[in-house]
Formats: sequence, C-alpha cells, structure tokens
Amino acid sequence: MIKHDASEDEQKVSTLYWEIKNDGTWARTVSSIGVASNIGAVATANSHAILLGSTCANCSEPIAVANRSWANKIGGKYLDVDSPSYLCGDCTAIQRLEAEERRRLAAEQKRAEAEREKQQAEELKHLIAEAIEDEEAKGEAPSHLPEDNPLALALYVALVSYATRNPGKPLPSITGIGSMGWTGDTSRDRDLLRALYQANVIAISRETSAQAFSISADGDDVRFVVDDVMWRLIGDRTAAQKLAEKITNSFKTQPGPQGAAKREVFTSLADEMEVADVASYLNGLLTKKYDYPEVPEARREELTDVIRRGFGHGYTSGQMFCFAWRAADSAAAWKERNQRMGPPEAASASVTTLNGKIDKAIELHHSIPEYDVPRWHGSPLALSSFRRLTSDIRWVYNREVIDACPHCDRNGLQETVHPETEAITMARCTHPLEVRDELQDEEPNWWDDAPDPADA
Repeated sequence: MIKHDASEDEQKVSTLYWEIKNDGTWARTVSSIGVASNIGAVATANSHAILLGSTCANCSEPIAVANRSWANKIGGKYLDVDSPSYLCGDCTAIQRLEAEERRRLAAEQKRAEAEREKQQAEELKHLIAEAIEDEEAKGEAPSHLPEDNPLALALYVALVSYATRNPGKPLPSITGIGSMGWTGDTSRDRDLLRALYQANVIAISRETSAQAFSISADGDDVRFVVDDVMWRLIGDRTAAQKLAEKITNSFKTQPGPQGAAKREVFTSLADEMEVADVASYLNGLLTKKYDYPEVPEARREELTDVIRRGFGHGYTSGQMFCFAWRAADSAAAWKERNQRMGPPEAASASVTTLNGKIDKAIELHHSIPEYDVPRWHGSPLALSSFRRLTSDIRWVYNREVIDACPHCDRNGLQETVHPETEAITMARCTHPLEVRDELQDEEPNWWDDAPDPADA
C-alpha cells in the first residue's frame, strides 16, 4: 500500500522496493534500486505491505509490515508462513494499551497496599503503646497464686532471684536466653510464663520489641508471642521478694498430700534439669573441644541413666562436670590410639567411659574435684535458683537433720502459734542454721529420696 500523497519518485521507489517474484521472494535487492539507506527510508515512510499469507494471532486479519525485514521475519523467505505468534498493528496497539492498564492497576494496587501496610503499622504502633501502658499500670501483685501449678510457682522464685541480681533490667525473653531457656525446655517455659502472666504476677516489659506483637484477627487488639516478650515483676522488689519467700515456705512446709505432691513435682523437675545440664555439658565438650558429633541418639537414654546414677550416689553437679570432662578426654585419647575409630565412635564411647569412671570412683571411694563450667556452656537460667530451693526442701525433710534438730519432734514438727487464730498448733520445722553448722562436716545426700512425712 502506497500513500496517495506520495510523489511520483516516492511511489516508484516504493513499488520497486516491495515488488516480488512469482515464488514470493524479493524481485530486486535494495542496493540495485539506489542508495540503500535512502531507499529503505523512502519506502518505509511512504508505503507498507500486507502479508496475505500471514494472519494476526488475535483477529486473523492479514498483518501489515513497514519494511522487508519484518516481512521476512513474519512471513518467512517466501512470505507465505502463517505464524500464530504475531499480531496485527491494531491488536498490537490494543495489547500495548491493555499491558499499560495492567501496569497502572498493579502500581495503584501496590501503592494502596503500601498505604494499607502503613496504616496497619501505625495502628499496631498505637495498639502496642496502649498495651504497654496497660502493662505498666499493673502495680500490685495479687494474693492469689496459681497453687495448682507448682512449677510456675518455682519459676516465679527464680524470676525474683534473677531480678534481684540484675536490678533495673527486664526479665529476658525465651529467645534471648538460649536453647536451654529457664527450665531446659522452652515449650515448658512458654506454658509457665503464660500461667504467671494470667495470674497477674508478671507483666510485659516496655523493653519488649515491637516484633513480638501483631494485630489480632478482629483488628481491635494486639497479640504477643510469648517467646519474644520481655517481662517484669508486678509490684516493687520488696513485695516480690516477700511473695517469693512465701512460695518457698509453702514448698518447705505445706502439709498433706497437696504439699507432698507439690514438692515431688518440683524436685523431679530440678533433678531432671541437673541431669540434662550434665548431658548438655558432655555434648558441648564433644562438639566444641573435639569437633565430634553429640552422643548418638541410641545412647542418650543410657547417658541419662548413668548421670542419674552418679547423682544418686551423692556426687554434686560440679563433680559430675568433672566426670564428664574426664570421659570426653578419655574417649578422645582412645580414638587417637585406634585410628580405625571415627568421631561418632568416640562420641558413643564417652558414655561407656563416663559409666566406668563413676563405677570406679564409687568402688574405690575416689575423691572427685568439682569443676566450674566454662563460659560457652549454657545452663538453664533457673537452675541455680532451683538448686537452692531443692536444697532447702530436702534439708527440711532429711532424717539426719530432723534427728539433730532440738526444736522439733521425731516427725519434724514443732508447736507454734497460729498467726491469725493464736491457737497452739503443730507446724513443720525448718531447722535453724545452727543445725546446718553441726552437720556440715557430714553433709547428707540430697539426692536420696528422703521420706516426706506429709505423705502419711
């Protein structure tokens, strides 16, 4: 198709440019018509071709092309290829407009989404600020404690101990402590902290990061992730310490099956944490010092039994750390002497070695030193507090202590005046410190299952 207003020379050049042979190929080269750059420019400016053999993939109309290159690209050498992948000019323009419209809509949607996220962030920030203000307003701890959850009560004592040692600092989040958490099990920590929060004895600290909060499903409130929340004790330090002391005395002196059950649940957890702490230390030695794997899964139950037996024979945690260090060192030396053995075998052998060293020490009454754990070893954060509480509880019910105490009868009870009724009653004796001084040269074995008279 040649423009009607083209000059005679332009019409002639266009006709020669687009002329084809019978086989569909070009009748002449561009250079044979004239100067190539001028010929192409003149022809494309004043004419175009319609490929009758090549139809639009969208509307099936013949495709118009502006120059020979596009004609051959679409229709092939002989201009007879029906290519399904090309569009005519009108459809191309429509497609371009549709694409631009999609881009415009996508950009608007993106801007709207960004604005919505900004509004949600502002709303979340506002809700977090309100929530923190509500938490800060909690100023007095209640008198009602979760008595049916002795582990939560014990953890509260540990939290008070931590806060006393670190004045002015918030109680750390679970994620901020490490893998051992407060009690050696972050899932258990989560439940216990939630129970204390619901009992209104701890509150969320304002130092908690905004990442710990999210908007609730109804959008009217905020939710928080227990693992990421930092806490504070409700009430001043003196009130918290008095409450912790009340809980400690309850563990030591509460009578009846409820008191006995509470003590059993707590001391079982404390013993479990001690065993897990030594096992964690041994695994840390294997992986950090010797670049071995941890104790194989198949032998971990045996490792727990071996460590528990060591504690059962009266060895302290420091002495058990000494046993673990010697076991790991001996296993490494055994591997070096036996080149066929690899790191997994050495890790497994540490359990056998630990068992043998404890057996030998028990049989020969060896004196075992106490080791302090290195800085890389992460004990459960509540373990030191739990050790003190466990020691206090077992002190009260230890038969040797009861027999040596001049203040109580053979059942560990003494007459006392009820603080409210002023009636004379029998209460559990906690044995003054002078009794501890008399028995310090022959300290009782706290791991033994001392009878709890409250079971009677």
